[in-house]
Amino acid sequence: MGEIYFSRHAKNRMRRFKIEKEEVIQVVKAPELLEQSIKGRQNAWRRRNKEYIRVTYKEEHGRIVIITVTLKEKRGREKGEDRI
Repeated sequence: MGEIYFSRHAKNRMRRFKIEKEEVIQVVKAPELLEQSIKGRQNAWRRRNKEYIRVTYKEEHGRIVIITVTLKEKRGREKGEDRI
C-alpha cells in the first residue's frame, strides 16, 4: 500500500462524523467488505459500534486517494448477498 492522501472533502467529512485518520486507514487496509464503485473507485466498509464507516477511495499514481468518508446505519452488500 502506497502513500495515503486525504482530499479536502474527506477531511471535512471526517471532522463532521468525528472519524480519526487512523480509523480510515484501518478501514482501507482491512475492510469487512470491499465493493466496486463508479469511475474505478472502491468502497471499503467496516463496523464501528452500531454504525458502519464507508471510505470511498481510488489508487492513483502509486498512492491511495481518500475521496470521501461517511457513517451509515447499514452496510453495503456484495452481489448476491441478501440482507438479514
